[in-house]
Amino acid sequence: MTALLDHVAGLCAEGAEAAPQEFHDLLERAGAGTDAAAYLHSLSRTIRTLAQNSQDDYDELPLSRWEVDVRFPRLSGFGVNWVYDAEYATLQDSLQAAIDSEHPYCGEFLAPLAAEAQSALVLFPGGQAMEDSLSPVVGWATPQALRHLLQAVDDHMQREHTAPS
Repeated sequence: MTALLDHVAGLCAEGAEAAPQEFHDLLERAGAGTDAAAYLHSLSRTIRTLAQNSQDDYDELPLSRWEVDVRFPRLSGFGVNWVYDAEYATLQDSLQAAIDSEHPYCGEFLAPLAAEAQSALVLFPGGQAMEDSLSPVVGWATPQALRHLLQAVDDHMQREHTAPS
């Protein structure tokens, strides 16, 4: 994206008229009357800076409900399908039932679920960040519960899917 902005800025600086007039009008309006090439280069630099210095600080700004649903759909779905109806006495029982129900094709189910669990542990390293952002939407998700999930997946994959040596 930034390379394209820089390229178009170069074309504007050269006075190339290849772009339609509507593009030039929109660019002039977006740049508030500043030089088109300078505006596009500035925009490109800003995007590069943001991309290089991105920091997700969920302690300061927790994810909203829809952001959690988009970022962690499998963790949300796991709660709906295996935890909330209290069919199983413990979370470990729910985890084992879910794993058993998908075996032997469990890799397609477990890999993305484990990836989301690991992502949540990385994004919310402190219990408070997870409690503020993830737990209100995915009620069963605590650092301990996600670690149990990862351990159950790892144990199952080692026990059932390791090739004999």
